Amino acid sequence: MKTVCMCGSFRHHDEMLALRDALLASGASCEWPTIEQRRDPKTMTVEEAKAAILAHLERMDRADLILIYNKDGHVGNSVVMEIGYAYARRKPLYTLMPIQDSFLMGLVTAVVSPEDFIEVACAGPGALRE
Repeated sequence: MKTVCMCGSFRHHDEMLALRDALLASGASCEWPTIEQRRDPKTMTVEEAKAAILAHLERMDRADLILIYNKDGHVGNSVVMEIGYAYARRKPLYTLMPIQDSFLMGLVTAVVSPEDFIEVACAGPGALRE
């Protein structure tokens, strides 16, 4: 079983939590999202925002797989940074939908449905790269 870290817009937080629960029920572990109350970034100081970003990058480091939760195709600035970070760390990177930017899309391991991603997260090492 693999450890997963999801990256995506907070607008999909509840849906990401549902996928997290499905991953946990299938035997995978999930670094993020967590069930703790999320905080509006607009209410954070610069130092708090920096600490939150660094904590998320550490969660990505602990994960075997990264899922970009881009259900509506949206990839914001933070997620673009996370894609680059995951690629630089040689993490297999999955998305729910193709990314419109062909340069970013070239960094993606595969586009998968949530169900297919659960299979990848619960499969052996040969399933990591498609």
